[in-house]
Amino acid sequence: MKKKTYVLGTAVLLAALLALAGVAQSAMWVGAEIGGNFVGSTKIEVNGLDFGSSNFSPSVIGGVTLGYDFVNTGFGAYAWPDWMKYFSVATDFTYNRLAMNSSTDINSFGSVLPVNSRLNGYAAVWTFLVMAHYGFLPDSEVPGGRINPYIGVGPAIVFSGIDGTLPVPSRAAPPTNSRFSAHSTNVALVVEPGIRWVALKNVSIDTAFRWRYCSPSWDAGDNVTVKANPLNQFSFLLRANYHF
Repeated sequence: MKKKTYVLGTAVLLAALLALAGVAQSAMWVGAEIGGNFVGSTKIEVNGLDFGSSNFSPSVIGGVTLGYDFVNTGFGAYAWPDWMKYFSVATDFTYNRLAMNSSTDINSFGSVLPVNSRLNGYAAVWTFLVMAHYGFLPDSEVPGGRINPYIGVGPAIVFSGIDGTLPVPSRAAPPTNSRFSAHSTNVALVVEPGIRWVALKNVSIDTAFRWRYCSPSWDAGDNVTVKANPLNQFSFLLRANYHF
């Protein structure tokens, strides 16, 4: 109960900060993103029993983003102090799969999965970032600079789940499947360095690397709890933005 209250409180507070930025008429941008998601070697525990490091398969990650730049140009321009032009706030929602196949590696959790079985999962993540950036190559059309290296840091709310499918052999009939599923909500830390390339006055492209850290725990029922500690996800993102 305390965890859910903390998560909800974090979301409300950061959403309020974004809303205040909108009231203060900062420049707004929206975008869509896609990329590849990779999961670092993950320690898996079941009911406290350590099954060693395991590897999730790479997957595609995609999402949408909304941001505000504290500048005095663009839609809803406002006379911010000049130093605030180096900062932005943003929020995005992304989705990627989490999957693990059975393995012959005795040091992997996949080795305890029956042959040809699979652990499926997902991560749906709502991220909040405070971003610092600096522009290079300014011109008359883009006074803020055509090339903008940046770094963003902030929390995220991770809605994740796993769905296990285990084959059950039978002599009287073809093999059947037993299934289990569980869901979890956790707070994560996100760090994203990247470069924003301003192609047109109102259009930019981001090339970014995102690191996301959390430690989910899934209660699969029948007194079975699966923990991934830690779950480090690394994403390479390509994002297209339209600035109002």
